[in-house]
Amino acid sequence: MDRNNFQDQTVLIFAPTFNDAKIAAEVLADAGIQAVGCQTLNEFCERLRMDCGAALISEEALSFADRHCLKLALDSQPAWSDIPIVLLTTSYVDHTTELFSKTGNISLLEKPFSKLTLIRSVQTALKARNKQYEVRELLKALHKAKDEAEKANTLKTQFLANMSHEIRTPIGAILGFTDLMKNPSNSKEENNNYMGIVQRNSQQLLRLIDDILDLSKVEAGKMSIENIKFSLVEMLNDFVSIMAFKASEKGVGFKINFENRIPNVISTDPVRLRQILTNVVGNALKFTDKGLVSLSVSYEEPVLKFVVKDTGVGISKIQENRLFQPFSQADTSTTRKFGGTGLGLVLSRRLAESLGGKLNLLDSKENVGSSFLIEISAPLLAETNLVSVSALNYSNVSIDTYKTSQALKDLKVLLVEDSLDNQMLISTYLKKEGAIVTTASNGLQGVETALREDFDLILMDIQMPILDGHEATRTLRRSHYNKPVIALTAHAMKEERVRCLDSGFNEFLTKPVQRDILIKAISRYTH
Repeated sequence: MDRNNFQDQTVLIFAPTFNDAKIAAEVLADAGIQAVGCQTLNEFCERLRMDCGAALISEEALSFADRHCLKLALDSQPAWSDIPIVLLTTSYVDHTTELFSKTGNISLLEKPFSKLTLIRSVQTALKARNKQYEVRELLKALHKAKDEAEKANTLKTQFLANMSHEIRTPIGAILGFTDLMKNPSNSKEENNNYMGIVQRNSQQLLRLIDDILDLSKVEAGKMSIENIKFSLVEMLNDFVSIMAFKASEKGVGFKINFENRIPNVISTDPVRLRQILTNVVGNALKFTDKGLVSLSVSYEEPVLKFVVKDTGVGISKIQENRLFQPFSQADTSTTRKFGGTGLGLVLSRRLAESLGGKLNLLDSKENVGSSFLIEISAPLLAETNLVSVSALNYSNVSIDTYKTSQALKDLKVLLVEDSLDNQMLISTYLKKEGAIVTTASNGLQGVETALREDFDLILMDIQMPILDGHEATRTLRRSHYNKPVIALTAHAMKEERVRCLDSGFNEFLTKPVQRDILIKAISRYTH
């Protein structure tokens, strides 16, 4: 019996005879008080150690030799406990009362007394005991809160240290290799190699920031999920091409197969589905140095299933318990060897649940490999067809070299951007495609320039001095300016996209803007 897991209201009784104890128990029972008489002092002391609501002891029942046994039982109480004792005595001055007075919670009841006096004395003792139980629960809550706070503080410290490493590592590579590119004696091949490293580390840094923002939104219940019809086959074609290329870079095999026929068109959030697959398959590739990573797809209406298997380092049974905890990897050695923040799997599980499914670890063995199951809800649409893996037509992607096509030749573009570095970067993108670019450094200057000169399209930053992008665009629309205006913003939240469209923008692009996406967006509104 665990004295810490319940509140015992039983009154223990020790009297000169067991019959006396039974009579006292009956008197208390008539008053609704649970009581039990003890036949021996050993029984009484053992019950004391197990917990009770109060103790009723007749002084006459105790011999001088009994005191040591009773003292040991009382001393064994936990720190929060001081069992109330009602001592039935013939005198207020006695060695026995001196023994009990050391407990600090004794009341003396001098004989003779009435039944009502006895009952009220016991009731008072039980009320005092209840106060102790309340203190015990408070102490337990305080200890739990303290433990949780210490655990959270430890996790936060580990997370911040890990995050600092994860942020500084790509930044260090970006700064270092951009500095190397300044050397005029570099060959074209060397600079191309340096640029590839800078680009990879920039993308890694961007993914890290996106994961942190996404997880914070999921935890706050503010993650917006869209329901869009799209081609699952086209998405898998593109996804598998990229993953196959990444696998080939590591010298690892990658394959996809369909367990049965799957719908070619589904309705769910394509961005979040791709994010889940990227995290789970990306993890498999990261932790696999030889062998194979496979993606199996199956469909059992309305559930679309993905099973990701690898032949990587595997996960121990102990490590499995921390696998889906935020800001935690299997262990610290994993972080040191492979990097990462531990955000990917927990975010992917939250996203899968948001799509009506789940993400679970199916099986894992150390140095053998792991397999994960991803499920999402995708009810069969009336207009869809079920297809086999032969519907896929993917090829390994390669890193594109910088190419221009003069897609924006002679197009007049107004770039409203307060950052001079961004002005230079975006202007260079546009000019190399043949555009004629005019710049403005704040919203007010942008409005005045747009109304004064003739432009085919405006690129508008959002957060700017004097007049921000929202107010500048609203001002232009109130002035009956009908040319396309595209928002460029580092605020990557979907809520910001809605706000931009409400302000009169035609399109919303997030920074850091990708060159090909920017060119395609401008072309879409000007051709």
